[in-house]
Amino acid sequence: MDKAGAALGNIITMGTLAQRRQRTAILLLAPALLVLAAVILYPIASSIVLSLQDAQLSAGEIGAAWIGLENYRQLAEDDAFALALRNSAFFTVSEVLIVLLIALGVALLLNTHAGRNPVFTVILLVPWVIAPVANAVLWKWILHANYGALNALLSWLGLIDRYVNWLGAPGLALPMLLLADVWKSIPFIALLLLAGLQNIPATLYGAARIDGADGWQRFRHVTLPGMRTPLALAIVLQTIWSFKVFDLIFVMTRAGPADATLLLNYLAYRVSFSFLDFGYGAAIANVTFLIMFVLALAVIKVLKPGAPRAQGRV
Repeated sequence: MDKAGAALGNIITMGTLAQRRQRTAILLLAPALLVLAAVILYPIASSIVLSLQDAQLSAGEIGAAWIGLENYRQLAEDDAFALALRNSAFFTVSEVLIVLLIALGVALLLNTHAGRNPVFTVILLVPWVIAPVANAVLWKWILHANYGALNALLSWLGLIDRYVNWLGAPGLALPMLLLADVWKSIPFIALLLLAGLQNIPATLYGAARIDGADGWQRFRHVTLPGMRTPLALAIVLQTIWSFKVFDLIFVMTRAGPADATLLLNYLAYRVSFSFLDFGYGAAIANVTFLIMFVLALAVIKVLKPGAPRAQGRV
């Protein structure tokens, strides 16, 4: 034990100070990295292997036969997968744009002198702290066709003359799910952007005013460049969260009506646990993960968070 400790000490003390600090950090992080590898990398590898097999539950047993990329070739001919991909793309793009715009507006309001009252922050956090399943149940009751609060409110305002089946109409169900998820997603993104706004030096705004910049010019040339990293993080996080939404569909629609709210995550679940085709379900899940990973990389590449800002004139 003493020899091992002495050897470890010799490794740490060799080299420059920067090298010693780097080696020490790696040694201290090694146990945590091993745990993360076991928790994250092993399931991913297992899912990839499973997707290369014809693994189906029959007579209480899972029969698996190696079929290579056949499950992935089947995706190209699967109408349900194509529909789920279109719905997921619409849902994700719409939610990212809506949440980002509203959250940025909320963050700008909270960054004013009047908006710094902590009461507003507490009110903002209410949708976010609600459990996902509770949020889904809440919106299911709000959108109920017979006695939902939304129908009652619109009828009282005279905007509708009869109750609408919000979750039973193919053209309305997915936008209603989008509304429910946007309501829950705005608080966290707004606070994330608010933190970014508060990190922009006030001297930059003062200099812009001295140069004669109006409000829009200050927003365009000072606020947006200073928000590059928070905006990139917000887009990546919201894209991932939107693409993997599951609880809303499971509680509110079960992908109905007529698969109008079928998204990729729910399709992977349905194929695996309703149709008991675990290999094909794993292939859908892997493609979903790959799409999210590529989207995240693309956003980071485009926005280049952390890159030095060009010093231009206002």
